[in-house]
Amino acid sequence: MNPETLNTKKQNKESYSIFFSTNCFVLVPLVLIALAFSSCRSNKSDPTKITIRPRIYMENSAPIPIFDEYDLTSVQIGTVDNIFSDDPQDRIFALWFAFDRRSAMALQRETIRNIGKRMQLSIGGQLIGVHPIERGISNGILPFILSESITEESASVLYRELQQSLFHIRAELQEQK
Repeated sequence: MNPETLNTKKQNKESYSIFFSTNCFVLVPLVLIALAFSSCRSNKSDPTKITIRPRIYMENSAPIPIFDEYDLTSVQIGTVDNIFSDDPQDRIFALWFAFDRRSAMALQRETIRNIGKRMQLSIGGQLIGVHPIERGISNGILPFILSESITEESASVLYRELQQSLFHIRAELQEQK
């Protein structure tokens, strides 16, 4: 190789490394800032998306909820055996609510005090599901059996609405802190 070609390659290599190191100092912070803003935006509450506010009451007690939407962190949907049917394929839907730490302790206290009673899940003043209290709940998860008349489609819509609402309620709480 002639010295001129070698010198040109050396200059290209140096200019590339200067270009790369300069861009790294500019691009890395820009990427980090973009990630920070995008993650903040995804956890932002949107009051218009809070369409359902679940309330939990004790059966045959004052019409004051013992738990509300601010005590709940998430919801899952599933099915359970329908004990009133002989068909082993007959299943009914249930919603499992997870409570925050403080409310989970209150849930344990309430279920221990009220063994033999039932908790009722109400949405918009309408009874949606029940939970018969057989023992204290110490894991912070409260399942509610939905009515037999709720179809799979209705249960799915209810679940999605609850999931969306609880997400935005949790985001609203985080913004207030």
